[in-house]
Amino acid sequence: MSLGEAQELIVAATAHAAELAVNIAAVVLDPAGRLVAAARMDGAPLMAVDMATGKAYTAAGMGAPTEVWEEATKADAGFGGAITSVPGFTPFGGGKPLTDAGVLVGAIGISGGTVEQDVEIAQAALDAH
Repeated sequence: MSLGEAQELIVAATAHAAELAVNIAAVVLDPAGRLVAAARMDGAPLMAVDMATGKAYTAAGMGAPTEVWEEATKADAGFGGAITSVPGFTPFGGGKPLTDAGVLVGAIGISGGTVEQDVEIAQAALDAH
C-alpha cells in the first residue's frame, strides 16, 4: 500500500461522504496495521479518527469487513464479550480489508456517519480504487 494509493482511497471516501452530507474520518493502514494515511473532514466527530483507525485495524487483522464482526457479536453476546477484549478490536461496520490478487495489502476504516453510511463510504472508496 503506497501513500499515493492510500490518498486516492481517502479522496474517494471523502467525496462519497460529501455526497451523503456526512463528515467522516478515513484511515488507511498497511497489512501490519500501521498508518499509511488519515484524514478528518471538517465537522467530523473528534473520536471518529480513533474509531476509523480501530475499524481499519480490525479489518486488516481479521482479513474481513468489520460488519461481519458486528453481526457476530449481535448474534452471540458471549462471543462479542470475548472478542472485544482483544486490544484494538472494533466490531462496527466501516472497516474493509484491501486486497490485491487475493493478498491483503492494507485496510480502510471510516467513521463519522451511521454504521450503514460508514460501510457504504468504505465500499465506495474500494470501488473507486
